[in-house]
Amino acid sequence: MKLLVLFSLVVAGIVAAPGHAQVRAAERLKLQVTPAVAIAPAWVRIRALVEHDAENRAIEIVADSAHFYRRSVVQLDGEAAPKVNELLIKDAPGGFYDITVTLFDARGSRAVAHQSLQIVGAGADERH
Repeated sequence: MKLLVLFSLVVAGIVAAPGHAQVRAAERLKLQVTPAVAIAPAWVRIRALVEHDAENRAIEIVADSAHFYRRSVVQLDGEAAPKVNELLIKDAPGGFYDITVTLFDARGSRAVAHQSLQIVGAGADERH
């Protein structure tokens, strides 16, 4: 009976392993935006945390609102690239912002992270 229980646990672990790999793939890219809510004109720090991987080629950071657009693309050197890539926005006007970070490999988009940001002030009542 103990052998059957042990065998069942081993089989369950093998079956669960591919799911763990999928969760791991989703953790390639994390996004941090600070502050989440600010008063215009605001300084906003956008950080993209990228797991080291030989396949990583570039990262794109976009901050988009009705009255403001900023885009930054940084080339990555695979495993030698820095783990943290940062975009600092100074004096951002009021509005609702969509922050998007995209990680690219040689075949195209590899992972995407989104976050919203609200800056209270001029233009903050307009949504796009």
